[in-house]
Amino acid sequence: MKRSHIEQYVLWLHEYSRNNLKRKDKHPERYVSKALNIVGKFLEDIQRYEYDIAPETHVRLLLFPEDKPKLRKKSIDQIDYIPDYVLEQLFTNINDLPKDVIPVVWVAFKTGLRISDVLGLTTDCLIKLNGKYSIMTDIEKTYVQGHRIPIDEELANLLAVLIQRAKENSNQDNNPEGFIFIRYRGSRKGKPYSQMWIGKELNILAKKKNIVDENENLFHFKTHQFRHTYAIKMLNGGADILTVQELLAHASPEMTLRYAKLLDDTKRKAFESVINQGVFSFDLNGEVQEIKAGEDIPEDILQALWQDHKLNAMDNPYGTCHARLKGDCPHMEAPPCLTCNSGSPCKDLAIGFSELDVEKYEMHVKTTARAIEVAKQHGRDDMAEKHERNLQRYQGILDNIREGHVIFGRQDRIKRKQGVKNG
Repeated sequence: MKRSHIEQYVLWLHEYSRNNLKRKDKHPERYVSKALNIVGKFLEDIQRYEYDIAPETHVRLLLFPEDKPKLRKKSIDQIDYIPDYVLEQLFTNINDLPKDVIPVVWVAFKTGLRISDVLGLTTDCLIKLNGKYSIMTDIEKTYVQGHRIPIDEELANLLAVLIQRAKENSNQDNNPEGFIFIRYRGSRKGKPYSQMWIGKELNILAKKKNIVDENENLFHFKTHQFRHTYAIKMLNGGADILTVQELLAHASPEMTLRYAKLLDDTKRKAFESVINQGVFSFDLNGEVQEIKAGEDIPEDILQALWQDHKLNAMDNPYGTCHARLKGDCPHMEAPPCLTCNSGSPCKDLAIGFSELDVEKYEMHVKTTARAIEVAKQHGRDDMAEKHERNLQRYQGILDNIREGHVIFGRQDRIKRKQGVKNG
């Protein structure tokens, strides 16, 4: 065998994989790479054991690393997660799944574990620390041992029942490794459920109950979608990238960042939808006027608006300020009632009479804390320092009115009233 034979084989593999793979999710590059791995292993073994048919040329000079094609990365649009519209239908009909499949779906949905790791859970996976439950397991793909994922009490109770049942029905013969999702008899005796079986049952349910996407097309479930869905929901709920990376036990942030890009794309579409419905502006007299936006806003203008919104928008108690961070908005430091009169609070201000005042100042505390965080991220320590002083002011007001106290701007009125009483 010569190098030229391998070259001809590689060309044939590429042609075959392009023209003969039938599956919808076919991946020619992966097919070629897998075939070359098998051939390489075969040649390596027959040379190691000196079979007569072994080629004289060493396998390293026959097969080169560059013979294997680079695998294409999925675009962010191809990250396959389950939309909320479909999830609602799934959980409405979940009790129509086989009873052994239902807990697998719940664990996959609430933990983001790969389905192989879900099915590999053992009877010692449930732990409780400081009153909080977690699942602890080894992640096979990324070689992470003792990986912990926080879970809610509902899932913990479900797992506790499964663990108890497994312990009662298992012995060294039918479940030597202590799996939870186990086959006690048949060809898979002692092994967990098949991943293919879980996917098959989900799609039988989809067909039976007509679970469709927003285009009214029958939804096709894949077990790995639950992992992607967990990641999207965590990011949507405000978790940061590093937290999600840790929860998913990703080896690097690259995959997690792809989820974030998808999430950003979703938010961008929502942003454009609002803009295209029409916007309003304040005129010089403080009146609100409508500006019809329609669908004719150029893409470059939409992109500029979106970038400006992402980079510069800062939440405040009145809305979202789009002043660039190099600027310094006095109303971000404090509402006018607390900053007018050369920085002195309005003398006619009283805080604590309205039942909404606590909510108002909770919002002031929250938005000011966020302003400090954003300012520090952009190296604006001067702005952060101003906001920190104001945060102390807000927190002091909030603590007082939470205790039922009322704060008056005109202390002299109180003193006069007290003087009249004492007189």
